[in-house]
Amino acid sequence: MNRSCAGFSLVELLVSLAILGMVSMMLMSGVGTGRRVWEHIETRTATGESVEAAQTILRDRLERIFPATRYDSSEPYADLQGIADSFVFFAEPKAVAAPAALHRYRIWLSAGGDLTLTSADSVSSRVGISELANLPGPPKGPWDNDVLLRGVQFMEISYYGILPPDKLASWHPRWTDRPSPPKLVRIKVAFATNDSRNWPELIVRPAANTDIACVINGTTGKCQGRAA
Repeated sequence: MNRSCAGFSLVELLVSLAILGMVSMMLMSGVGTGRRVWEHIETRTATGESVEAAQTILRDRLERIFPATRYDSSEPYADLQGIADSFVFFAEPKAVAAPAALHRYRIWLSAGGDLTLTSADSVSSRVGISELANLPGPPKGPWDNDVLLRGVQFMEISYYGILPPDKLASWHPRWTDRPSPPKLVRIKVAFATNDSRNWPELIVRPAANTDIACVINGTTGKCQGRAA
């Protein structure tokens, strides 16, 4: 019988096993690398969705600014206060099934880096708008504090419109005691350098102009003399 046809030699068997082991290691390494890549993609997708959700909520509230008017000064002014790190305004409740009290909202950044949307119905929100805009933390009382994003390093709000003595509209770090809301509101957010999240610049145009006939009723939270 020809010995060359008797089967694999020991050396051939060892070489085959070595090659099989190397292929197995490469396959396992590829599976592990692929898994890490997908985990990274999923993490970036999740954080991206959180940024998108935060921008959607803020855009919805800012577009629905209700420009009630105040008359406790020599000149009527829109019932809102905007500074670089806080914006206080009226808008409809988050979900309106029937005519309901307007809500007071505040966009601000906590010392711990939480981008927060604070709200309460206008009947319960007894804090003055200037005081609320300048509070270093959440107000006391029946307020909801919805954290939209965590780990925010920096936030800046600016307001586009005409402020005397200027003749042309431009961006301003404050919008207080003005007869109407700003034409645009811009919110910039920045994260730490090692944070993969990205915040596209958010610019929102409030849909309403000043409603000089609306004075908020402290009992109903609606425009005085109106059912809705």
